[in-house]
Amino acid sequence: MKMKLPCMPSVIYRAVNLTIRSRKCSVIDYRNFSNLYLNPRMSDKKMNGISKINGTEGKAPFLIGVSGGTASGKSTVCKRIMEKLGQVDMDQAQRQVICISQDSFYRELTPTEISKAEKGQFNFDHPDAFNETLLLETLQDILAGKIVQIPTYDYRHHSLNKDEFLTIYPADVVLFEGILVFYFPEIRKLFHMKLFVDTDSDTRLARRVPRDINERGRDLEQVLNQYMNFVKPAFEEFCFPTKKFADVIIPRGADNTVAIDLIVQHIREILLNKGRKSEERTLVLPSPAFVRTPNSSPKKHNTADGLFKRPH
Repeated sequence: MKMKLPCMPSVIYRAVNLTIRSRKCSVIDYRNFSNLYLNPRMSDKKMNGISKINGTEGKAPFLIGVSGGTASGKSTVCKRIMEKLGQVDMDQAQRQVICISQDSFYRELTPTEISKAEKGQFNFDHPDAFNETLLLETLQDILAGKIVQIPTYDYRHHSLNKDEFLTIYPADVVLFEGILVFYFPEIRKLFHMKLFVDTDSDTRLARRVPRDINERGRDLEQVLNQYMNFVKPAFEEFCFPTKKFADVIIPRGADNTVAIDLIVQHIREILLNKGRKSEERTLVLPSPAFVRTPNSSPKKHNTADGLFKRPH
């Protein structure tokens, strides 16, 4: 059953939280609010967990997966979220929110595969094009609060830049975007929240053509052939079916400002809660004083009645 909410952002957000916690409905219809759909099947993973690393405590981040078809606006959505949270201009080591691309986990191609790729005859949208093992291990390390190094991808030469790495420092929230981030079951279950950027195929093709020509050195015929022979069929077979796993579906991508604002507000609450948890862990209470009265055994005496009450 679908439930329609009044057109007030604060009311929407509270209702979303209540719906997630109560799990009373399967889908909330947000078509009157720039078409944001929220599925309350969000993961039950601990949001504010702390993991041990070699005997020391590290951050256990809130991991958000962002999926969608090619040129659907995944990277732009992540960029808008980072901008609204004031994270873009911060030093990488100081960021509370970071973004990682699945493209950094393409596997090494053989000489024969590179030759096919140069002709637009290799399927980069197939699950086999990715290094699933490395991807899983890297996300597990990130969730354990470890510092990891991720290679950058050279789109022009279809290879990983072995001399250029992106260092990922422990953060509170990690955005992981890519076309098949929900395809692999072991990887999918790591996400605390899953977003799917839903953009129509004509718009995606119109974006992909100039991007691949101007930024990746392709010619028009190669781009169109690759799209029709590999990209479109792979989207329908591997990417689109993972839409059902999404907690939040964002039509129109970065143009859907209402959806992005709601997600940003949710992340702000996560960051606020993590800050509160950190303060609670560092709180040290004084030991109670013991006093002895004549002809009596020692009695426990609270020096301040309010010290040992549960904080509100």
